[in-house]
Amino acid sequence: MSQHEVAGAITQSHISQLEAAKTSATIETTVELAKALRIEPIALFALVQAADSQRTVRHAVEQAMQELEEAKLLDVPLPSAPTSMRHPRVEKAAQAREQVQALKAQGKTQAEVITELGLPRSTVSRHWNREV
Repeated sequence: MSQHEVAGAITQSHISQLEAAKTSATIETTVELAKALRIEPIALFALVQAADSQRTVRHAVEQAMQELEEAKLLDVPLPSAPTSMRHPRVEKAAQAREQVQALKAQGKTQAEVITELGLPRSTVSRHWNREV
């Protein structure tokens, strides 16, 4: 297959640079190349890995499957987008706000909340009027 046949959303010069190892392919580029080759992106990754490690594609795929099985990821559906994680400080502040609001709902005073949670007065005051 020629560079012209493979080129679609990817320029011929970019394909040439990839072939010469002058640049690296992004995931998006790899997906486009796989589409042009009429194979799944994972198959293209397997071809590249096999060539890089000087083994058969079957061996590369079997090793990948074994590693995924050991990690208990082989048969698990994955989310389509990564889940966002809150920074630990943000998480800690959210927990403090929930605790302050829960004690406030029980009828505790700010002074009682400060004593019970061991939080600074400024922290309790900040969370006192905020909704959970």
